Amino acid sequence: MNEQDLKRAFEDVVVASSPPPSMDPGQALDAARKARSKRRSSIIGALVAVLVVGVGLGSAFALNPKAAREYMTGAGPSSSSSWPDGQTDRTARNGPQADRANKLLEELKGVVPAGYDAPQLKYQDPKYSGGDMQRTQAQIASDRGQAPQIWEYVAETPVRKDGKVGWLLVESSTPNRGLPAEPCALARKFWGMDGECQVYDVKGLRVGVVQRNTSGRDQFDKWATYRAQDGQIVTIAQDDKYLGGGYPELDVPVFTEQQLAELATDPRFRVGG
Repeated sequence: MNEQDLKRAFEDVVVASSPPPSMDPGQALDAARKARSKRRSSIIGALVAVLVVGVGLGSAFALNPKAAREYMTGAGPSSSSSWPDGQTDRTARNGPQADRANKLLEELKGVVPAGYDAPQLKYQDPKYSGGDMQRTQAQIASDRGQAPQIWEYVAETPVRKDGKVGWLLVESSTPNRGLPAEPCALARKFWGMDGECQVYDVKGLRVGVVQRNTSGRDQFDKWATYRAQDGQIVTIAQDDKYLGGGYPELDVPVFTEQQLAELATDPRFRVGG
């Protein structure tokens, strides 16, 4: 069993753990990272450790899928000199990179259609401990010492109409040559989810739009992904409900597939490196 096989086995556990128990995601990730260090001494022992923490990371993935994927890609806490700008891990919690993620949230709220609002709400589902549903994150996705650095920025918000709440998210990254160029292949790399994909044309620009999530994960039923000429990658994702929000779901999607494609090509969502 190689490391990729181990990761796939871990992902199967995370996807299968539904619903997860109430758990602080930070504690779950710490437990996972400890299990990962033990893996180096014994593949068999590591697989057992992964299965032990799998259910807890199912909760962490739902609350913070980007951070949960840090573990899957080998990220973990380190000394401040190992990461950019004095960070202790992949996530920038303040400074210019965090500011870019915050700006992304403001841009996302700015495209919410008339008749909807984008409020800061709290999770009603007790498994999510009443946390904020409107969130941002800036994370370095490349390995330490890799040049150029690859940064990913995420902003997400509830979208509300008549007391019913959906989910809108944007993910923007600096150029990443490791991802496929073909629009649908690129779109299917978003959070490891899959579905029926069609290439949409937006004024000559090609955008991959996945219209139905068939990955088995209860996250986002539609998203559009676009690679700009400068290499930056933007995904706009939506769902009629906000996972864990506990609110009634929207009657209709906020955006059509064509509108999602147009938003993915909007320059305001390319935040740079």
